[in-house]
Amino acid sequence: MAIYETLCVLHPELPETRVKEIIVWMKKIIEGAQGSVLQMDEWGMRDLAFRAKKQRRGYYLRVECDAQAGVLREFERNLRLSEDVLRFMSTVRSAPTSTQAPSQPQAVSPAQPSAVVPPTQPEAGADNP
Repeated sequence: MAIYETLCVLHPELPETRVKEIIVWMKKIIEGAQGSVLQMDEWGMRDLAFRAKKQRRGYYLRVECDAQAGVLREFERNLRLSEDVLRFMSTVRSAPTSTQAPSQPQAVSPAQPSAVVPPTQPEAGADNP
């Protein structure tokens, strides 16, 4: 069996109870097809890079599961049929991840200047060609 990671973007206007129901529904699909859910991370509401189904924001979920390819096909088929899912993307992982949900974007501090030699000023009275 392979390890798959699926990132789902849910409709932003879903109530919290419906999001919890979708999480249980996703787990049930994977476990019902002889797969196992390794991690389920809720990243929360985030801005989208571009509009998806006329929405500018979405609720992000990350599912990591250990399953066969047929299980993933069935899981993706159900995601396509659900009106609550705006977008999703699945990838194959070589090993389970131990990362947490990404934090909010942080301000990038300017890099320390390297040893740059300032331009030299011509000496007063020196002839410049």
